[in-house]
Amino acid sequence: MPHSAPRIILGGLLLAALAAPAQAAPARLAPTMFALPSDIIARELAFARAVRDKGEWSAFRAFATDDAQMFAGYAPVRVQDFARKQPAPAAPLQWETHAVWMSCDGATAITYGAWEAGAAHGWFSTIWQRQKKGDYRFILEQGDATATALPAPEFAEAKVADCPIRRRGEPPAPAPNTPPPADHLSGEAPDHTLNWSTTLRPDGGRDYVLRIKLDGKDQEVLRKAVAGKAQSTR
Repeated sequence: MPHSAPRIILGGLLLAALAAPAQAAPARLAPTMFALPSDIIARELAFARAVRDKGEWSAFRAFATDDAQMFAGYAPVRVQDFARKQPAPAAPLQWETHAVWMSCDGATAITYGAWEAGAAHGWFSTIWQRQKKGDYRFILEQGDATATALPAPEFAEAKVADCPIRRRGEPPAPAPNTPPPADHLSGEAPDHTLNWSTTLRPDGGRDYVLRIKLDGKDQEVLRKAVAGKAQSTR
């Protein structure tokens, strides 16, 4: 069983959401159109609860967008197609969120944490995208197995990106009127304050990097290298 989940500091307030018992009913949250990391924490909890109640692959399909991607072995695959064909896993999947990074406008969020499935364990990272109705679905899910379980931090701090500076009276920049990319391995938030890149190497491995706009510049907050062999995801 996973160790107790870390607590989350948001705006100076301590949230014990991740430590809530599994049987607790999910909170009903009104859709927000700004950055609210507690929405993402609640979404991760709901995702984990769905895995337990409905099965791993049914939950993945329910929480993914139509074109969401994940990794199976060496290659990225479409979640909806891949998950439909998978048998129930032998060991139940469990995880805890260690960090949340969110764009200024709240349209995009990235989580990072640790997963366990029987004797196996590793890290995961999920790119969450706000949908038209205000809920969040993931567009990219990836991770890797590790030799030892990741230690949980005492506190997992959620970070919201700096907002773009505008002159007084200047209206916000319009949302880009372009269709979303079909490939989500690399991308950025609509307001350009949060971005990620997944570089596929010739040996089958990959490099994964996250950056967020803080203190006026892009800061790297996570870098993971996956070895060139078939890998496990969360």
